[in-house]
Amino acid sequence: MAIHIGCGSWRDKEYVGLLFPKGVPETQRLSHYAKWFDRIELNATYHAIPSAAQMAGWLAQTGPDFFFDVKFHQDFSKDPQAAARRPQRFRDAIAPLVEAGKLRAFLLTLSPSFGPQKHRLEELDGVAEAFGDVAPVAVELRHRGWVEGEARAATFAYLRARRFAWVCTDLPRLDAPQILPPLDEVTRPSLAYLRLHGRNPKYLERSVDPKARHDYVYSEKELHEIAGRIRHLATKAADVHVSVNTHYADYAPRAALALRRLLGQPVPPPLSAASNDGSQLSFLD
Repeated sequence: MAIHIGCGSWRDKEYVGLLFPKGVPETQRLSHYAKWFDRIELNATYHAIPSAAQMAGWLAQTGPDFFFDVKFHQDFSKDPQAAARRPQRFRDAIAPLVEAGKLRAFLLTLSPSFGPQKHRLEELDGVAEAFGDVAPVAVELRHRGWVEGEARAATFAYLRARRFAWVCTDLPRLDAPQILPPLDEVTRPSLAYLRLHGRNPKYLERSVDPKARHDYVYSEKELHEIAGRIRHLATKAADVHVSVNTHYADYAPRAALALRRLLGQPVPPPLSAASNDGSQLSFLD
């Protein structure tokens, strides 16, 4: 059993003085991030498919024990069937990670519009066929209909049959189709996957900037609760991957480091205690 905590970004300017010293260029920040964490959820691949050379450059900044979970490009979220029929460009981009043995999992996030009224889970079959030989695929569904009533058992049965890993989430406690409850299920024994999006009560308001939806500082009580969820998942899966996705200000790395400390994982001495206001359990204590 191994628990691997990380973030989905490493180069945000807000992380200066926390993960890396002032003056470190963006092109070198991953090497500093890797001193704090052994894993990155590579969300950049959702927005643009990098070149193999760019991927190799990121790879060169990490040590032998560091690994990547790679988020599928947004084309897979919009139409997984169509995107899976054209997998080669994405496979070419990740080839350096595969060859180095540093790609540990894929992350597929589906749009909230991908619900059981208009779609079938079998539309994901092509993703399993195109990438299942490379690494496990973790699936984040974003429509509550997949886990309500009798649909829940069918959803988990499908994921197990296709060897997909269910993505557990931590979201605002809102009663809305786009908000899934915290279901800590393991559908692939080798991998449990948990993503923390924060609990901002304005998460679904149209007027809120997409990044501001993650404007949320987890409290000490909440982090203890989440650490308990992680420990529970670790009793059911060989590896647990945890992504803190509250990428607003420096909230994500602070929460991630606090969770590492709570779980008894080593945390390097801090660069600075600046901007820690005590509202979130500090990894500096």
